[in-house]
Amino acid sequence: MIRKSAPILAAALTVAAPALTAQAADAAKAPSAAARPAGWSDKSYYLPMRDGVRLAVSLYFPGGVQPAKPAPVALIQTRYGRASQARAGEPWRRAGYVVAVVDTRGSTSSFGGRLIDIGPEERKDMDEIIAHLARQPWSNGQVIATGTSYMADTADMVTSRPAPALLAAIPRQSDFDVYAHLFNPGGVSNDWMLKAWGTAVRDMDLGRDPEEGPADCRKQAADCAKLFPTLQPVDGDEAYASLRAALNGRGRHWGPEDYQGIAFRDQPGRNGYSLFSSSPAAHLAAIRRERKPVQYWGSWLDAGMAEAALARYRSAPEVPAEVWITANNHGQSVGADPFFPDDRAPRPAADAVNASNIAFADRVRAGEAIGRRIHYYVMGAKAFRDTAAWPPADAKPKRLFLAPGRTLDFAAPAKGGQDRYAVDFTATTGKATRWSTQFGTPPAYADRRPQDAKLLTYDSAPMDADTELVGTPVVTLHMAARTTDPAVFVYIEDVAPDGRSTYLGEGQLRAIHRKPADPASLPYDQGPAPHSFRRADALPVKPGQMMTLRFALLPTAALIKQGHRLRVAIAGGDADTFHRYSQGKAETFTVAYGGAQASHIEITTRPWSP
Repeated sequence: MIRKSAPILAAALTVAAPALTAQAADAAKAPSAAARPAGWSDKSYYLPMRDGVRLAVSLYFPGGVQPAKPAPVALIQTRYGRASQARAGEPWRRAGYVVAVVDTRGSTSSFGGRLIDIGPEERKDMDEIIAHLARQPWSNGQVIATGTSYMADTADMVTSRPAPALLAAIPRQSDFDVYAHLFNPGGVSNDWMLKAWGTAVRDMDLGRDPEEGPADCRKQAADCAKLFPTLQPVDGDEAYASLRAALNGRGRHWGPEDYQGIAFRDQPGRNGYSLFSSSPAAHLAAIRRERKPVQYWGSWLDAGMAEAALARYRSAPEVPAEVWITANNHGQSVGADPFFPDDRAPRPAADAVNASNIAFADRVRAGEAIGRRIHYYVMGAKAFRDTAAWPPADAKPKRLFLAPGRTLDFAAPAKGGQDRYAVDFTATTGKATRWSTQFGTPPAYADRRPQDAKLLTYDSAPMDADTELVGTPVVTLHMAARTTDPAVFVYIEDVAPDGRSTYLGEGQLRAIHRKPADPASLPYDQGPAPHSFRRADALPVKPGQMMTLRFALLPTAALIKQGHRLRVAIAGGDADTFHRYSQGKAETFTVAYGGAQASHIEITTRPWSP
């Protein structure tokens, strides 16, 4: 990354931009004020950082006019283009906030390099951005950070910074641990997300069409306008000279290949940075020191975002925090409760989510105390519950043991036995799942029976009463594999009397990571059955030799109705999302039950009260 010469380099690139004929120059100019598309900011400019790197800033004023009286600021830091966040800022503008959107260092219209997302220099930029916004004549000095997805990660990360003007943050769908909650859950590589997302954002930052169209702002200025809202020039840069200088000055940019094959949480990629270093969890001590109140959103059906929210809540007990966990898509705009596949209305509705965000910010600004509470949606019930702890204090732990006849029993079988499973690597959770929603496709879980036919399944007896399954299931498998590098996927499902199988949750573990971790040695509270995912703790797998895999599934909450059964389904891959392990060879799992090797799943439940 070029640092000390950034201002000189930027000026040189501006001068060296290809000459335009008068006609071409007119075609390449940004639209006039009257012709500007929806999402164009009211004011925009470059803000120089301590090292001369200039960041593009857009301001959206209430009613489109700079307020006569100082107003609070809603800050969104994005890597998808400032104008792409205009719609997210609308509720804040209506509430009297000035919305400030910043293209982060090395992304889209800002200058600088980008060897990593949310790297060391980007984190330092946060201090200067907040201080700048707080001292503007239209600002009352109060800043609230907010955003969804990457913008949630920056809103979460900024709570670790020593920025007095920052009062609170509202991260919506944040990757608290980028390694464990998105790219490598259970140490299993989410190949689809890494390749699809990593390729698209690099194209954005290099001025190319992320959907592989021909537009290229670096090559010709006439293409720049075609890439709005990802690319928006600042005021006064109507010919895109500065924007193109920023794009042409990137230097080396990280890409999916930098993290391809990453196995461990402490393993740096080819760019010199680990995935974990981009995580708010890597800065937990500073988050706890600053104690900025947060309203933190997740979803049971959005990658590991529910666990991210709960992990942050557990790990920072002194931080005022309101947690909301829904069953919506990544943007909280589409309902995804698998019990109601035809009902796509989000709960809460989008307007209610926005109103809750602003009410929280206003309470913080007014000096009201923020308590600690978890509000969570119960799938299958269309209802919310709340609790101060996870799982709720009155939820009772139970064990369901794998038993003969592919059943689950509350008592461990006295006599041991084994089931053999020839892994079917065509098995998948589909193309519309908790993992696809991170990149645009809402979760839509269909009846699991066709996929369950490819898996090793175990069913409980029917429930004798309506029951709330609520908590973080933990599975213990005593098993052997045919190869030296298997990955194990475990699903928990609801089976209705008519046989329909409904997805409730999942967990996965690459077997080399099976060594139990000392919770005190981990960077944050990972909840039950944690693993370090460190290179030093990796354990070899010997073909045919029994081993114990004990790991947590992602948390969940669901109403299991009387007469319904619970199902545990075991797989060796997820073809549409995750890397195929077992060295690409045929694989067979031998799973033991009963006796001294009683494989089981631990759940927490409580009677359902309407």
